[in-house]
Amino acid sequence: MIQKIIKVGNELYLPLPDEITQALQLKEGSEVTVSVDPDKKQILIQPLGQSQALKEINLEFAEQVTAFIRNYKPALYELARLDA
Repeated sequence: MIQKIIKVGNELYLPLPDEITQALQLKEGSEVTVSVDPDKKQILIQPLGQSQALKEINLEFAEQVTAFIRNYKPALYELARLDA
């Protein structure tokens, strides 16, 4: 797909076609990171947000923390009381 860079004011813009925005689940106001690979002469655009793998890791971590607190609740309360 060929796109044309356009000038708006003093800046250059690259309109993103619907095909790309839909594939990346982007909408107006979405935040992305933009980086450049000068060796390959490529611009990389990645949506901000957690990947599915990271979401699963966070869920697993939250479950582990909940289990830890449940198992050691009396000791945690005692430690908190000693600190006060």
